[in-house]
Amino acid sequence: MAGKKVVIAGGGKTAARKAAALSAENPRIIFIAPEFCAEARKLAEKCGYQLVQRKAAPEDFQDAMLVVLATNDPRANEELARSVPPDRLLCNAEQAENGNVFFPAVIRRGKLKIAVSTTGASPKLTRKLKKVLAEYFDETWKDYTEFLSECRSIIKSLPVPFETKDKMLFRLLDDAYRLDSGKREAELARLKELEKKAAKNRAGGSGN
Repeated sequence: MAGKKVVIAGGGKTAARKAAALSAENPRIIFIAPEFCAEARKLAEKCGYQLVQRKAAPEDFQDAMLVVLATNDPRANEELARSVPPDRLLCNAEQAENGNVFFPAVIRRGKLKIAVSTTGASPKLTRKLKKVLAEYFDETWKDYTEFLSECRSIIKSLPVPFETKDKMLFRLLDDAYRLDSGKREAELARLKELEKKAAKNRAGGSGN
């Protein structure tokens, strides 16, 4: 999605939520609506998105990779949906069955990304489930997933059997590593020492 054109017909809170969900992918978003809510204006200013203050028209969608219909008029959304070229990705916020793209609710915690969707059946349930998951997968998961990534990189480089590496990685899934930064630091120090010894042994072997 990076750099791809996305046209959002609508300037209300639903349009802003859809844009926010896409923002991590760095698309080129254009909002088209007679009026824009504070959330849409704030997001546009923050991310450099374009605001076009008028009603959306069929010609607006011709070169867009994705079209999001999020006006507050279901009939207008339906009419605009019929004008979107069949080869375009289309999300109809109010009538999901009239589109071919569903927006999952996404939770990001460092390298962890969790998406949940009801495929348009109930956006309210999607938001409820996102809230439940966000409470469980709190900010501790951000540092923990960074830790897992660094450990995995080191363990993969060690000259030990696959089964040993597998056991080492599995041991890191103990929740104590997520909750205790000191335990993470100690484990990383231990692995880096093993990595250093392995490198030293390789250098010694190549010199013989």
